[in-house]
Amino acid sequence: MEIASGDLQVVARVVQLLRLLAANDTIDLVSAAEELGVGKSTAHRYLASMENHGLLQRRDRNRYEFGVLLAELGTMALSRLGVLDLAGPVMEDISMRLRHTVVLSVWNGTCPVVAKVREDSSRTAHVSIAVGSQLGPNAAQSVVFWAFRDQSYYRFRPGTPPVNVTEAELAEVRRTGIAIRKSPRDGVSAVATPVRGPAGQVVATLAVVDIAQFVPEETDSPVARALLAGAVTISRRMANPLDGGAG
Repeated sequence: MEIASGDLQVVARVVQLLRLLAANDTIDLVSAAEELGVGKSTAHRYLASMENHGLLQRRDRNRYEFGVLLAELGTMALSRLGVLDLAGPVMEDISMRLRHTVVLSVWNGTCPVVAKVREDSSRTAHVSIAVGSQLGPNAAQSVVFWAFRDQSYYRFRPGTPPVNVTEAELAEVRRTGIAIRKSPRDGVSAVATPVRGPAGQVVATLAVVDIAQFVPEETDSPVARALLAGAVTISRRMANPLDGGAG
């Protein structure tokens, strides 16, 4: 089947705009037109079409940023890295030893999304979390992603994190590798740590989530140490999938 040259030009121009966006965080009508060497009306058609298909989304009236589809594609790329599969045995080990529900989350462009769960049901009362759940801005996983946003596999908007946390607290999370958050509303606590890919970028968070009374609040607790060791094991296995050694 022969592909029309016009279709190839469209693809090339879309790639141009995505590269421009990657270099500048946002693009607007003027910068898009200059990059493509076309008039504003043509540039507008490209931007509108890319927005309609989820490649772009509006940050404000005049500027565009990466869209939801690109975030979804990024998550698919993570699955190709193997993080979801490689995390499974580590999560099971932590859950069985500590009797907590263990959750792996990725970033969807605006918030953490639960990608894998190892649920603990050893207690009558326990926490159940569905894969695909979007986590709120004050979740421990959100704090971790924002604390390490400069070292992330994902792109983040510049500016103040949309979480109720100070820069001093974010610095402490970077120092310890651990974020702890309690939700008084539902009586649930979470302890989270970053998981890094082969290039050293934060690709996911590994967390223990349980009823608050069962979750220690110290950054050097057995839960925190197990998560830190588990994250290191997952990262090592992503770099060398044949490494099946203990964490």
